Amino acid sequence: MSVLLPRGLIVSLTPSPQSPWQHTQDVVRLAAAAQAGGAVAVKVDGPDAVRAVKRSVPGLPVLAVSIDGSHGGAVRITPTVRHAAALAEAGADVVELEADSAARRHDGQDLAELIASFAALGRPVKAGVAGVEDARTAVAAGAAMVSSSTMGYPARPHTGPLPDLALVAALVANTGVPVVAERGYATPSDARAAFTAGAHAVVVGSAITDPVWLTARFAAVA
Repeated sequence: MSVLLPRGLIVSLTPSPQSPWQHTQDVVRLAAAAQAGGAVAVKVDGPDAVRAVKRSVPGLPVLAVSIDGSHGGAVRITPTVRHAAALAEAGADVVELEADSAARRHDGQDLAELIASFAALGRPVKAGVAGVEDARTAVAAGAAMVSSSTMGYPARPHTGPLPDLALVAALVANTGVPVVAERGYATPSDARAAFTAGAHAVVVGSAITDPVWLTARFAAVA
């Protein structure tokens, strides 16, 4: 996995609702900027974005999700094998899913079986988890890496401060696969702390790609 995804920064290009950069061409421009700035990969939402980035920014690894609320009535990160297959067919280098066993049971799914089905598509699977137990389940089922990417999502609200460096350290100590630190990483100091905790990569989104969020942070001190 380290050959596919070197240690470093992953820029998430999944747009927040307030971002003005919602279209595929916006994602492509942001991907090119991320590559020029030294990112080792980008994260995008949906097969159209995967195809566009792979075509326009060659050599840049793409992690892909499908954020979709059509299965089970709740928004999930890559809810079904059908969603994962579409990402793989579009050329995603890594397919990511929300590896929350309780949420998946609510949807009538078994987490281990779902991850095994994703892995059978021939792409490495990145499992976003909120704790060590789900991480172990994900790795045993075939996940190639785990991350803290579900922290703060509606399915499992996070009540503590972000970023959760204790979770990163726990995943490093208990999983035996590369760990990606994700959710709430807003400064270089945050990212450095995650690497110190043993993370293989750190995902940063709004703090790089969302001008509304960035502007609001500065405006708040006026």
